[in-house]
Amino acid sequence: MKAAPLLVAIVATLAGCVTSGEEVPTPSGGTMHQAKCNVSPNECMKSAAKVCKGKYQVLDSSSNSGGLIADIEPGPFTWYRMSYSCGATDGRLPTFPFRGQQYTPAPVIYTPAQPAMRTTNCNRLGNGVSCTTF
Repeated sequence: MKAAPLLVAIVATLAGCVTSGEEVPTPSGGTMHQAKCNVSPNECMKSAAKVCKGKYQVLDSSSNSGGLIADIEPGPFTWYRMSYSCGATDGRLPTFPFRGQQYTPAPVIYTPAQPAMRTTNCNRLGNGVSCTTF
């Protein structure tokens, strides 16, 4: 039963928001952070507010298709990305424009069941006929 809490923690992590811990220097001398979420774009904004302990400036945002666990290739889930810096803000919200390949589900191919082939052999013996079907 020790595996149950671990499984819950893994699922919660996969279905949430991943914030990059790396601080990237910007040309203005500040630092930039990144958030990547697959549940909702709101999770990226909540993550930024938590990291910055309040105000933040949205530098860039986008969305793309991907899988449940990662967005390595197009899939049926939408991933949201947001770059931001902590501090003063102009109040502009992220728009999350879609970038990248679209997901196209595999076609469903329906093949109707073929009727079973039947063969009938008949033999005449005198005035009678006997038939066998298989």
